[in-house]
Amino acid sequence: MDISFSRLIRRIPPRIRRALTLRFDRSSFDSVDKLAEFVQTRAAYVAQTSLYGYLKTRMGTRYRVMFEDAVYARSIDFAKWRIYAACLADLSIFSAATVAANSALDDETSAKLAEHCFQHVIEQDFEEAGEPELVTTITAEFSERVKRTVWSAAASGDNAFTASPPDLIKWAPIVDEFKELDEEIVLNSIRFRWVDIREQLRKRVDAEAIREDWENSPH
Repeated sequence: MDISFSRLIRRIPPRIRRALTLRFDRSSFDSVDKLAEFVQTRAAYVAQTSLYGYLKTRMGTRYRVMFEDAVYARSIDFAKWRIYAACLADLSIFSAATVAANSALDDETSAKLAEHCFQHVIEQDFEEAGEPELVTTITAEFSERVKRTVWSAAASGDNAFTASPPDLIKWAPIVDEFKELDEEIVLNSIRFRWVDIREQLRKRVDAEAIREDWENSPH
């Protein structure tokens, strides 16, 4: 009997699995906490569906055997945290830039808002990865990325989404020969997922309310 996609999803840690269940929430948000939750749930959704979808498509009828292999399962664990981190970084940048584009946030405040969203998820989810070195590395890399970000451009199109597509190809536990064949399709698949996420954010975000909440709360 085949393993269903839902059974594969059950391999995901509880907090990230909860995030996936919230992915279709369409309520508006007007606070920093709600923005951070949006970043958390959508980054988790894109990371997990992109990785697991690619693996299932590439392995075809063999995916049941591969997912039950202990060594391969560890490879999936290794990959999913790195892809999640890349998705989190991209969406944190885009979310802060979108708020800035629709309110009076300056570049310094935009950077702090992005780092707050990123760190919020790191503290909630990444302890389960059991890799302190990973947390140190991705946090340092994100801090450097924030310094290089052109905030006036980061809210436009897919300008902020520079880490997750290449990292999906880089970390997915698929042999390099197949990755070379799959690269264009896989990159386009994750980019397509981000289109709806960006549209959700633009429609639902109350940028002025988030700016006011940021200024009046000790984040």
